[in-house]
Amino acid sequence: MVLCIVKTSKFKPLFILTLAALVSSCAQTIPQQSSTAERELITELAKDETPEPATLSAEQLLAQAATYQGEAQQIRLLKAAEAALLEQNSALALAITDTLRQSDSALIRQRNQVLLLQAYLQHNELALAEQLIEQTNRAQLAPSDQAAFLWSSAKLYQQQQRAYAAARSLLQLDEMLGNNPTLLNSYAELHEQLWPQLSALSHSELTNLQVGAGQRARGWLNLLEVVRNKLGNPEQLNNALTEWQQRYPQLPSLSQLPKALQQQLALTPYQPKRIAVLLPLSGQFQQHAKAIQYGLLAATSADNSLPRELLFIDSQQSVADIQQQLAAKQIDFVIGPLLKDQVEQVSKQADWTYPTLFLNSRDSQLPAQPDRFYFALNLEDEAAQMVQLFAQKNYKRPVIISSRNAISQRMQQHFTRQWQALGHEAPESYQFEAKAELEALITRLLETDSSRERIRLISGLIPGSVESEAHSRLDIDAIYLLADPVQTRMFKPFVDVSVMQTAPKLPIYASSRSYSAGGDANDLRDLNGLTFTETPWLLNEQHSQKVRQQYLELFSEQDETLQRLFAMGYDAYHIIGSLKQQQQLPSLSHPGFTGRLTVNADGSISRQLSWGSYRSNRLVAVQEP
Repeated sequence: MVLCIVKTSKFKPLFILTLAALVSSCAQTIPQQSSTAERELITELAKDETPEPATLSAEQLLAQAATYQGEAQQIRLLKAAEAALLEQNSALALAITDTLRQSDSALIRQRNQVLLLQAYLQHNELALAEQLIEQTNRAQLAPSDQAAFLWSSAKLYQQQQRAYAAARSLLQLDEMLGNNPTLLNSYAELHEQLWPQLSALSHSELTNLQVGAGQRARGWLNLLEVVRNKLGNPEQLNNALTEWQQRYPQLPSLSQLPKALQQQLALTPYQPKRIAVLLPLSGQFQQHAKAIQYGLLAATSADNSLPRELLFIDSQQSVADIQQQLAAKQIDFVIGPLLKDQVEQVSKQADWTYPTLFLNSRDSQLPAQPDRFYFALNLEDEAAQMVQLFAQKNYKRPVIISSRNAISQRMQQHFTRQWQALGHEAPESYQFEAKAELEALITRLLETDSSRERIRLISGLIPGSVESEAHSRLDIDAIYLLADPVQTRMFKPFVDVSVMQTAPKLPIYASSRSYSAGGDANDLRDLNGLTFTETPWLLNEQHSQKVRQQYLELFSEQDETLQRLFAMGYDAYHIIGSLKQQQQLPSLSHPGFTGRLTVNADGSISRQLSWGSYRSNRLVAVQEP
């Protein structure tokens, strides 16, 4: 026995014991001539049919491989790797497949690709798996391996919580399998896996997937649109589903649709006819209340599905007085209140019997209650979303820079908690207030001041002039900036001039607090490269454009805060019909103007915002990661 060690740059050395002849084949040139038996095996491997599953153990196949040479040996190594994967022996499978990457045979390397990907996934080498997927041209894979490659790709994206990429891979796989029962049986969970990924798509992602989609993929995407548009109206939904089935007979029948979808369809949605809206229509928050009120009215005028009456009630009165009005008007659903103290007052009422969508956060000290939902424009959602992005990008050393105020500090603390929950150390964090303080902070953070001091000392020791450039730190993955628009416009140029020109570009991310529709050409140039979270409404995404155009004709001067509240009112109205379904199935999302909305088990609504970025002196919507 000889020790064969297989190494990569990404993971610890893996090793297997095998025979000397097997070890020598790792770097052996393929013999110019092969026996007839060997050539028959190579011909068999090249066929489109999937090879028969190994009946021997991986160790037995390794021993068998040692009695062969060249391609014939490597064919048996492929079978050994396949057996190792079935045995959940990821270390052995990875050692074999990593070795076969160096094969001189293009055929062996081709058939090794999907096994290598599966080994990476089973051994939890997700970064390497993603790299392999990106570098692989699926059309060049053996036809019998393409389905397994798509299935494995989807598994990776699901682990990374990348619904768009996972849905794309699963739709391609479904298109490839068609209605072939034999092939479909090999991927019996395909449609069950597909629907949750589709449910999590934003409107723009859904639109992107429709471009160039095949007939089956268009059918699935159309089904998602039907469910989203008609979920609050059972009669219209049933009619639309029947029509959908007639249009796409090649897809599963209604009784065979994914279980998660059937559960959604079985729930009776809220169908209120009289909705009371509790807002502070008087007092210092009157302007904010009106912005939400206008959003609700705009949503009502755009809704042709159900006749609904909105009754606006000033929440600046006692709960008892409000309840009298609700009873008198025979209200069957409530939106609001908006203010935190009023939400808490209503939440504590034992005799509050109305299904309610509160426009603020849930008090975590109170138990969750049925028929009570909580919708707020929480900035913590943005911090959690940024943590998710950094994890997907495999960042290890992010830095948080925040202005010294309560909101930024709250977001910084939430980011830190979420980051540590993933097993990372607490990120470096810095606070600033004034412009001069910000410039000094960046210099200290990037350690360019220390570099300049070293240059000065060396210049003093060496006669003549010394040509040198101050160096900045290279161990920072990304910066997360929590600041207002003015502070952001100051910050970005400071970083740009502080990072040495030969260093990799340092990614800078920000929250919606950094965004402002104002700014001239110089501001846009200074912000180039900044990526931030923002509502689809302010980024003018496709599904909001018609309403936004009408809105801007009426309220062209409203600031971003009031615009976000308008979008909140619009979303609050439209999400009523799907609240029950989304609470039972968190993977189902509503593509709203304030973000992609999901409902948690406790009734609180989470937002996944869109991504905007300044590129080539203009603002564009981008897909991240």
